[in-house]
Amino acid sequence: METHRSDVSPGRPFVRLNVAESVDGKLAPVNSGKVNFGSDEDRWEMENFRADADGVIIGSRTLLAEDPPLIIRNPELIARRMSAKGSRHPKNICVCASLPPNLAEMRFFTNGETEKLVFTTSRTPSNLRDLARRYAQIEMVSLDTTGRVNLVEVVRRLPAHGINRLLLEGGGELNFSMLNAGFVDEVCITLAPFIFGGRSASTSFDGMGFTYENVRKLSLKSHRVNSHGEVFLRYDVVAEAATIKPSHLFTNGIQIS
Repeated sequence: METHRSDVSPGRPFVRLNVAESVDGKLAPVNSGKVNFGSDEDRWEMENFRADADGVIIGSRTLLAEDPPLIIRNPELIARRMSAKGSRHPKNICVCASLPPNLAEMRFFTNGETEKLVFTTSRTPSNLRDLARRYAQIEMVSLDTTGRVNLVEVVRRLPAHGINRLLLEGGGELNFSMLNAGFVDEVCITLAPFIFGGRSASTSFDGMGFTYENVRKLSLKSHRVNSHGEVFLRYDVVAEAATIKPSHLFTNGIQIS
């Protein structure tokens, strides 16, 4: 198992964000909500991170678009996880303000190998919450000022569920919201040698976006390139704010460094 940063805020898990994206930062082509474009090495990297995590968390858009059971398939990684943590798979966690009415047909909920934890709100009808309890532990949380699931409540409750190492697997809305709230410690990106394009295609960080005063700064930890042309990047999210000053190249422009 990997070591983790010692400067994580008390009362919350260490959070690693992992994402595979095209060179132009897209998660999928415009006509596909569910597509695999990473190599076997990228799959191993993801499962390696899952083996290290106590839980894997996704948002509602990923749940609806991909309906993924968040599992490990590699036998060696399963054996390593069993030895270290006593379970084959990390806890499957979903954040969803309103649960889908067809949840009893979804693989995320019905997969018998995984333990599931779902954070939802009063927007989910009580009868649907009762149905969901057949498959998962349900935690009710409030909405924040933007009308979304209150992530502060979610993250603070995770240690009580044994989640001290959390893997964040998107999508772009949840990635941005977690980063914006200061809950992401490490960002791992696989750049795949494709260009998807499309102004409406999802990116690794959607949401409202940062103004230049609030951009998040990263520190490169490692990088490598494989034979498929994939680039594996690992960054720490640093507390230091980016430096903002007038640009010496553009009139009324801004220099970020």
